[in-house]
Formats: sequence, C-alpha cells, structure tokens
Amino acid sequence: MNKRYNKLKHSLTLASCCLAAAPSLAQQDATARTQMLEEVVVTAQKRQESLQETPIAVSAFDIGALQQIGVGEPGDVALYTPNLEIRKPPGSSDNYGYSMRGMSSTDPSLLTEPTVGLYADGVYIARISGASFDTVNLERIEVLRGPQGTLYGRNAIGGAINLITRKPGEEFGFRQKLSAGNYDYLRSETSLDTGKHGDFAATVSYTHWSREGWLDNSEADNKLGETQKSEAARFALRWQPNDTLTADYVFDYSDRDSNGAIVQLVHIRPFQAGLGGPIYAQAAAVASPRRQDSLPMPFSDSAANWSTIKGHALTVEWASDSFTLKSITAHRDWDSGTTENEYGSFPSDGVNVLDGRGGVIPAGDFVPLFIASRDSRQDQFTQEFQMLGTALSDRLQYTLGLYYFEEETYEDNPQSFVLPAIFAYGGLDQGTQSFLCQDPTFANPLACFGKDTLLGTPVFVYGSDNDSVAAYSQLTYAVNEQVDVTVGLRYTRDNKTSFLRNSNIQRNEGIEEVIGDDSWSNVTPAVTVRYAPSDTLNTYFTLSRGFRSGGFNARAASSSAFATPFDEENVTSYELGVKSDLWQQKLRLNAALFHYVYEDKQVTQFEAGSGGASSIIANAGKTEALGVEIEATLIPVTGLLLKASYGFIDNDIKEFETTPSNPVTGVGSGTENVDISDIAETIHTPRHNASLIAEYTFEPFSFGQLVVQANASYNSERYFHPINNLYDSAGKQTLINARASLTNIEVGAGSLRVSAWGKNLADKGYREWGIDFGALGFATDSFILPRMYGLDVVYEF
Repeated sequence: MNKRYNKLKHSLTLASCCLAAAPSLAQQDATARTQMLEEVVVTAQKRQESLQETPIAVSAFDIGALQQIGVGEPGDVALYTPNLEIRKPPGSSDNYGYSMRGMSSTDPSLLTEPTVGLYADGVYIARISGASFDTVNLERIEVLRGPQGTLYGRNAIGGAINLITRKPGEEFGFRQKLSAGNYDYLRSETSLDTGKHGDFAATVSYTHWSREGWLDNSEADNKLGETQKSEAARFALRWQPNDTLTADYVFDYSDRDSNGAIVQLVHIRPFQAGLGGPIYAQAAAVASPRRQDSLPMPFSDSAANWSTIKGHALTVEWASDSFTLKSITAHRDWDSGTTENEYGSFPSDGVNVLDGRGGVIPAGDFVPLFIASRDSRQDQFTQEFQMLGTALSDRLQYTLGLYYFEEETYEDNPQSFVLPAIFAYGGLDQGTQSFLCQDPTFANPLACFGKDTLLGTPVFVYGSDNDSVAAYSQLTYAVNEQVDVTVGLRYTRDNKTSFLRNSNIQRNEGIEEVIGDDSWSNVTPAVTVRYAPSDTLNTYFTLSRGFRSGGFNARAASSSAFATPFDEENVTSYELGVKSDLWQQKLRLNAALFHYVYEDKQVTQFEAGSGGASSIIANAGKTEALGVEIEATLIPVTGLLLKASYGFIDNDIKEFETTPSNPVTGVGSGTENVDISDIAETIHTPRHNASLIAEYTFEPFSFGQLVVQANASYNSERYFHPINNLYDSAGKQTLINARASLTNIEVGAGSLRVSAWGKNLADKGYREWGIDFGALGFATDSFILPRMYGLDVVYEF
C-alpha cells in the first residue's frame, strides 16, 4: 500500500504544476474583461446550488465554455474532464464507449448496461449504442464522477453525464450559426424563440451538417473515413399557467448517415500470414501501425451507416412553499444499421478463394478479412416521480423518487471472416471438389496450408425485453452552519428476458433460438459529511455503494454460455474532496481523492474460432483503484483566464479469472479458471490525463471584441483489451486546438460573432479504438480525425 501511495504523492506533485479546472464563468466589468470568478450554479443534486457547495466531484461546462471548445455532441467534453474517456468504437459514428475512474462500458451490445449514466434533461439514455447524437440548444453539461443512484432514476457505478438544454424564453429571439471548414465541412444551426404568448412559450431548433471523408481510396476515385450527413431538430413547448405549475414538452429528432469510423489493418501475425496464403500475404504487405492516408476499399463513398432517433419527454413540476412534485415521462426510439463494415479488403490476386459454403470467389474480386452488417433497434419508456422539499425550519432537505423503465432491443448482426484454411475447412481438392481438412481420415493435412477460406456466419440475431423499478431517497441535515450530513438509499430490481439466434449454435447444437431469463435486485447506500470551515472553503467525505446488474452475452458461442447469465457487479467507493475560492475569487481550486473496491467486475474476453469471433462475459474478479482529480480556474491578470485539469488513477487488479484458451497469448486453459491478474490491463483507462485552456479577452474595439483561446489535452497509454494488446493499444496522446473570435459586432438589432478555429492542429494520427482478433491473425484500429479547421459565423438577437 505504501508503494501505491508514493505513486499518488508523485502524481499530486505533478498536478501542482498543472492545475486542473472545470470551465466556469468569470465576472466582467464594463469593458467585458474577466476580473474575478463568478458563482457556478449546477443541478447535480436535483436542485439549484453552487458548484462550490455541492459535495460531489462535478465538472460543469456552461454555454460559453461549450462554444469555445467547440462541443457538438456529448463526448466532446471528455478531453477536459479528469479521469473520463469517451471514444467511438469502429464501425459506427453513433456509439460511445465510456470509462470513468476506470469503470468502463465499451461493448456496443444492446444487452449490456453502461457504467456511466447519460441523461438529457433528466431522461436516461439506456445504451451506449446511439448515445452519440447532435446536441441542439444545449445550455450546460455536468459530469458527476463516482457512483450515482440515490438521486437519479437509473443507477450508475461510474458516474453520470447530464445534458441540460435551454428552456423557451419569454422574449422573441432568433439565432443562426453557419460553419464551414476543410473536407467540405458545412454546418447550420437555427433556433427561434416565439416569446411568451398567454401561458405558452416555445422554441424551435434545427441543425444540419455534413462532411466529406479524409481517407483516399486507392482502388476507386473517392474519399473514405467518417463521411457524414446529419440532421437534428428540437421542439420545446412550455406551459406556465401560474407561479406554481410548469409543464415542459420536448420532441427531439436526429437522423445521421455516415460511412462509419473506417478501420485499417495495423498488424498481421507472421505465423497466420504464412498459413493464410496470398490474401494474408497481401494484408501483411499493407498493414501499418500508423494512420495511413490511403486504403484499398471496394465500396463507394456513399454512407453505409444510418441512425434515426425520435424522443418525446413531458416534465410537469408543481411547487408549494415547502416542497416540489415533479413527473418526468419519456419515450425514445432508436433505429440504426449498416450495410457493410469492412475490416481490410484486398483483391484475391489471381487466386480463387473458397467462400466457406462450397463456392469460389473469382480471382481479382475483393476479399475482406472481416465484414459485418447490422440492423439495430431500441425502444424505451421511462416514468419518474420526484418529491423535493425542506423541513425542520429548512435544516432538513430531502429528495424522494420512484422510477420505472422498460425497453425492447433487437439486433441482426451477421459477420464473415477470412481464416487460414488450416483453422477452418481446409484446402479444396480440385479433382473431387471436397474439403481435404474435413476428410475424417485427414489423408492430406498439408493441403490446408496456403489456402484461404472465407467463412460466413449468416445468422446472428439477438434481442431483449427488459424492465426495471427503483425507489431512491436522499436526506441532508444541517447540524450547524458548518456541518451537513447526507444519507441516501436506493432499491433497484431489474428483470431481463433475452434471446439469441446464432448459426454456430444452430449448426453445432441444433437449437434455433436460446432464451435467457433472470432478475437482479440490490440496495445501495451513500453517506456524505460536508464541513465548511469558511465561506470560501468546503470539504466533504463520501462513502457510497454502486451496483450494475447482470445480463446475457449476445456473442456467446454456445447455448449454455448464453442462457447462463453473468452476475451483477458492485463497487464500494470512498471519496475525500475539497472545494475552494482563493486569492479574492481569482483562483478556484477543487480536488478529490478517491479509493474504491470493484468486485465481480464484468469483463468481455474475446475468443476466436472457425465460426469467427465470439466472446464470453465473465465476472473476472476484483480490482482496487486509487486516484486523484484536481480542477482549477485562475485569472492571473485582467482578461486572461486559465483552466486546467488533471486526473490520475492507479488500478490494482487483484483477481482476473479466465477460462478461454488463447493460442496467441498462451493465456487460459480452455477448461479451468486461471487467474491472470499479473498480466491483465484495465481497458480505456490512461494512468494520467490532463488539459490546459488559456483564453485572453482583449479590450473592446469600436466594432467588437477579440477573444483568443488555445487548449491542449493529454492522456497516457490506453489499452483496448485486457489481454490481447500486444499489437493493439494507444500510446501517449497530446491534442492541440485553438479558436479566435471577434464578438459583440453590432448588426441591426442583434450582434454578430465570427470565429476561426482549428482542431488537432499538429495533425496527429492517434489511435482511437482497436481490436486484436487474436488467433484470427490480424489486428485493426480506427484513428482520430486529422487536422480540421474552419470558420463560424453567428448572428443572434
């Protein structure tokens, strides 16, 4: 333990040189230049209160900060939040993979629960699939770290991300934003406030944007790589008949087409290349660990992925003198799919390639190492009731809640792989047209060498019918003016029924459909003691429990593996925090020290076989973590605003049990559990991450005011898989962005803002996500966007 705390001490020393900061507002004088830090108001505890008095590790991004760092969707804030990773898995631009404080959910399967709760105006977004969507009329983002459940409808063991949109105003207003950039980037955002008419006010918003690809196709005259076209709309209606009753209805719509995050081969294992014949040899010749500017791809630059979201939400709030009642009713429907996701594709170079079903792919045709199509749907309904109030002469604050959630999911996701013939059917005897390796006598096993087989998995369909009920409460009692004690308690019960139709199971076991049915329940408490020795200093200590229910593995290779659910996981978290305003409100310094014990952790472990890729989800064991987060904002001189963030986490894997036998890594026995905690890695969790933002506001000119900002973000090495990471991980990454804005330009009755911006200015080709397919013989990666730059013009009144 002393060794781990010495590591923490070193990290704290490093952090003192790079203060961390959550973006916050700054007070301005008549010349609109920053003088001192302003109070930041958040709703992390379901009521408006100062960020500095909220005993939770919270990063808050107001509308000004969101504009300056160029946030277009929820994941954009991760670079500036301690110990938060949000990345996009390959194959779709609509999905997120989360990791907060080392608790990750990265599998886009519709049967697994996320570790981080995503909320849009209090409405829970249930799956990481479809969680990447355009934010329309966004006013604020709040990121809460640590287990959340005693204040939120759905429990989350890692934390919560709250998206808060702007409500309809009482005055007529209009805002238009136009953006253009390289790779034919175009974006238009339009918002209209009707103003209040009688008891009603409304806002109508529409966003459209498109961008061409950045990757050359060496086999066709087109561009590939994140080609996108997106439309999003939002209609918000507020009814306020009196001072005590408010009803908000919101309809939001999103429609996105893209060709996904194009992946490239980063490694072909020499052994498989030798066995795999000409296709693997060609693949090895073009594989590169670095981002390439050109790839051979057979499909056009037209969008192959699509996603549509429709959401309805009705929030009704009634307030009396001592308590408030609130109802949140919501329905969300997500449809998504892809016609083709190809992981490397090469011409067969004069060699006839077996297609795995008795046919032959003609010489010269393209042969992908891995191809997958997808049709996904998720439909959810949520109902939440809240009661917030005070008692005992306002010394007691309480929040009570009831929550109901139900959903249906469905996915059709067939996959095909190219395998070395010796791992699959074997060579084809041209005389008998039979597969020699399938001959029970194995008369000529050498015929398997040097041949390719494209092995299909024509059926892979799964889905679920789930529901959940929960009751939660939190009470805060003011012992005196300096000490508060908060106690929270939550009860959750999840019921899940899932099905799987898989060719492997049908072929090997003769079972057409496998059903899994189970339920999980849990009680999670939380206790917080807050001590405020002065008006500018607050400290707190929190002990909390988190719970993530079990479920079923959609990628199971056998009926028993699917029908037997993986268990729930639990975390016990300890957190010590301090929040302070110093130097006459010119320095804000917030910090949190946390330690948690993570038990029965759900870990996806990849398997490779003749049927392609499958996996098991196991409760692999136990992890302990120790970490620190520091956030600060500084105004050293008038007009200059500095913000920085730093996160450190030391994960100590105590147990990691696995049974699959991996012929590449030599891990696992295939029959008995083996503890590999000494070699396993925590995925998508860099040990260090930091950011720095510098913003300077010049004195106003006669025609406007200039604001310039530069920011940088950093994270250390990050692993994509707990075991298969020899050729597939992301090293240290530093990104630099900048923006210069001329604001407050008076035009007619409104004002104009013109901004020039650039992202990834050093044009770094960093890896975003990767998959090492192990025994299949290859590893693939997707990469972050190259250098992007453009111009924004905003007019509003």
